[in-house]
Amino acid sequence: MPYADNAMNQACKKRRYERNKTFRRRVKKLVGCQGTLTDKCKWQGDISHVALQFDHREDEDKVINICRMDGHSIENIKKEMRKCDVVCANCHSIRTEQRRIKNEN
Repeated sequence: MPYADNAMNQACKKRRYERNKTFRRRVKKLVGCQGTLTDKCKWQGDISHVALQFDHREDEDKVINICRMDGHSIENIKKEMRKCDVVCANCHSIRTEQRRIKNEN
């Protein structure tokens, strides 16, 4: 429910944004890169959370990109995260290409 006072409304949105950003970073750091569809991550090692992305699994129903869920509750974000694998940006690109090729055939 939005506040009548615009300043309070903006402050609430900022707190929610920071909370959700911190939560996404924590999940990425805990999980780490899960590799491509066919191989382990070739860039293994200490991958920074900024290089990790949420990749929706092919058989899951994607509702929204997780990075676009700043205004959502933690429960909704968790629900969407359960449909994803955490992978580095390179593995995410490879996985997407592997799926594209598979779907063309």
